[in-house]
Amino acid sequence: MRPVLIAAALLLATPALAHHDERHPSANLMAQSQASAPDSIQELQRQRRNPDVPPGVQAQRRDAADADAASLDDAAGQLRAAATALRAGRAGQANEFLERAESRLLTRSTLPARAGEAVQDGPIGRIAAARAALFRNDRALAQREIEAALTALDRPAPARRARP
Repeated sequence: MRPVLIAAALLLATPALAHHDERHPSANLMAQSQASAPDSIQELQRQRRNPDVPPGVQAQRRDAADADAASLDDAAGQLRAAATALRAGRAGQANEFLERAESRLLTRSTLPARAGEAVQDGPIGRIAAARAALFRNDRALAQREIEAALTALDRPAPARRARP
């Protein structure tokens, strides 16, 4: 019984002993690897190019956690946060805020007869255009579309005529 326990202990310790003489990576090297890690826009672009490959979502999770920490409940606040993130060069985080603003605006009350109609104009159309610009790496256009979406939020929707 005793030789079996000793053999088991040695087998379990072997991986740790194999790396004992190797140096651990420096903190600077670890920081460099994190800095070169893809942002969530790159992850999403790679996923669109290769839909059969399992997606890497680490950056998307990080951006979502940052957006959660911001605790913004209204679409205008999320759009302003997207603009700020984009100006700071954080396209992935900007995309996360744009997605949340779009979801907030799409969560609306509507008449049952019109529930199947897609909303594509006004601020939602501008947000979709901003996200498309981000995926094309056109940050200047994305910034303009975010500003246009904020402007569209400040305007009341045009009154629709009732159908007879």
